[in-house]
Amino acid sequence: MNDSKLVKYIAELGQRDRERLRQLVHSPFFNQHKPTMDLLELILKSIAKGDGPLNREKVYQKLFPKSDFEEQKLHNVMSNLKKLFHRFLAIDYVEKQPLLEDLYTLEATFERNQFELMNNRAKLLEKHLSEQKFEDYFFHFAQYRLNNNLGYYGGHYVDRTKSETMQSMLDHFDRSYLIEKLRNCCHLTANSMQVNTHYDFGLLNPLLEYIQRTYIDVTAQKKDWTIRLYWSILQTMREESNDAHYQELKKMLNESFEYFSPIGQQDLYGFASNYCIRRTMMGDEEYKRELFDLYKRGLETGVLLNNGLITEFNYKNIATLGGNLREFDWTERFLQEYKALLPASKRENVYNYNLAYLFYNKKQYQQVLSSLLHVQFTDVMYYLNSNFLLLRTYYALKDTETLLSLIETFRIFVMRNKKMSPVQRKEYTNFLRFAKKLVELKHHSGTYTRTALEEKLKALRSKIESTDSVINRSWLLDEAVVPVSPFAR
Repeated sequence: MNDSKLVKYIAELGQRDRERLRQLVHSPFFNQHKPTMDLLELILKSIAKGDGPLNREKVYQKLFPKSDFEEQKLHNVMSNLKKLFHRFLAIDYVEKQPLLEDLYTLEATFERNQFELMNNRAKLLEKHLSEQKFEDYFFHFAQYRLNNNLGYYGGHYVDRTKSETMQSMLDHFDRSYLIEKLRNCCHLTANSMQVNTHYDFGLLNPLLEYIQRTYIDVTAQKKDWTIRLYWSILQTMREESNDAHYQELKKMLNESFEYFSPIGQQDLYGFASNYCIRRTMMGDEEYKRELFDLYKRGLETGVLLNNGLITEFNYKNIATLGGNLREFDWTERFLQEYKALLPASKRENVYNYNLAYLFYNKKQYQQVLSSLLHVQFTDVMYYLNSNFLLLRTYYALKDTETLLSLIETFRIFVMRNKKMSPVQRKEYTNFLRFAKKLVELKHHSGTYTRTALEEKLKALRSKIESTDSVINRSWLLDEAVVPVSPFAR
């Protein structure tokens, strides 16, 4: 019975939430069916003790000791418990969102014609809204729902000639819709740029014209900063060569950061960083320093942390960029200080790989080899990244024999690995083919005249540039030049 999704879901709860689930199931307001209570106790006891799988027949006998086993009867109890589990999740979520409970109470009083209580709850909700720090999508949506109830109540029972409340309802609804529309368009546009997807954005173009007239080409108000944020983010992707939109994001980072919710702050950093990455890939080297400064600011503000942890991808990107910019002391401190904030299951691998990469940038090649010894190939990407780093290290050491052996081993792995996509396999096999030719040319460079060697390397560069699907192409092109000294023979 442990293969039941219900048991799995309950096991995934923390100890505190399991106890709160127990309180709900035992509450007569939510449940008065004793077998359902007993089933939860059996499940919780099994989870706590780490017992083996629950036997369905034994569980049934404990729930119905005087009855022969009936699969449907047990199924009904489990179904009832599952419904209570779902209700627990809903209540728990509402309790963590104070404005939701206020809104639901307000709307319930309106539906029940308890207008005195409704007005009382409305004042409380207005107070809570005035205390909100961020005027984001949900702030405006809550204001819309509040004014919706008060406006229609006033129109029906007080004075229909007063339009202020209904106008406020419309204004807040517009703002909530525009924020959510823009935010989703930002994320889906980014997705389209990364993978082969297409979305119909519907009213987006006329909305952008309206937003520019109404919110952008006028003096900014605090309540409109989130609209300006996502409008600017979207423009960095739609008008990529126009640096002005990125500069607007930087201005928001420096002057308006506190106006945005945690989600807005993360989007501001994330999309600004992605813009710098795209410009760097287009050859605009100055954006590497821009990106590095963004990463440092993101660490200082905590925006790059999720629940106190840093992802292995952010950790790797920051360490890689720091090493490339020769910010060695800062990068080494970063690797040490943020190691403990990596997910525990990946911590040592991520740390050792990135430490090895830092040593490579510092040209400390023996330390690269030592650090890579501690990297376990838990997935394909660790094997690929580690072997590429190893290849470049042996190349820097001019160890031809070891290098050619590694290239062949690497090639066999790529050809046989079924977890790589056909595109990935082609990218790596092309890279390894060119890397082998490059190594052989460098190894025999002493046998050619300088002019002959230049011609051969020029031909290799031309072939690399004209071939589609080559991973790490830039490294090959950088190295396909006449060497200062020949490789070891």
